[in-house]
Amino acid sequence: MKWSSESLEKFNDTLGSDNPTPGGGAAAAAAASISVALLAMVTALTDAGDEVKEIDRELADHLQQSYRLIEEDCRGFEGVMEAYRLPAESQAEVQLRQARIEEALKAASRPPEKLMGLALEILEAANLVVKNGNRNAWAETGIAAQLAFSALQASYYNVMINICSIDDEGFNREIATESREKLERGKELKARLENYLDEEIIECPYL
Repeated sequence: MKWSSESLEKFNDTLGSDNPTPGGGAAAAAAASISVALLAMVTALTDAGDEVKEIDRELADHLQQSYRLIEEDCRGFEGVMEAYRLPAESQAEVQLRQARIEEALKAASRPPEKLMGLALEILEAANLVVKNGNRNAWAETGIAAQLAFSALQASYYNVMINICSIDDEGFNREIATESREKLERGKELKARLENYLDEEIIECPYL
């Protein structure tokens, strides 16, 4: 099943059931896709200069990436579940099962790791859109940034949860360090956009 082609209602119904997939990682990728769509809405409402056209091309690519990551996350978790279902009666089976679990957990860490990178690119795009896009759609840009950051932080949780069950310390240190750096970068980009909205766009006597 290709979840990115299903209705939102079906996706959420399955997400809220006892089915193992889709799960949190797929939900985070779906949030990223909505973030991208909102930014595309703003650029569609903007008189298209060269910079906005370039952002549009990037957003189209980001949207497809987010759809792919919904599917990749589901496959990654299904691979972990398959590994845990392997027999573990003999010593050889125990060793094989542990090796397969380790391999599957590493593979399952990749989609949220990729989503963290994508979320950063979306946040960077949001910072360009807020300055070059239609100012009447500032709320959509702000919401898009919040969703992108949520996808980033959710992916950070998924990465860290996965590596806590992996024995390869070198792999874990590398992924953990990169993930923390991405999260901090995301916080900076989100804060930059929020400050711009507060100082340059939002003119309300009640704020």
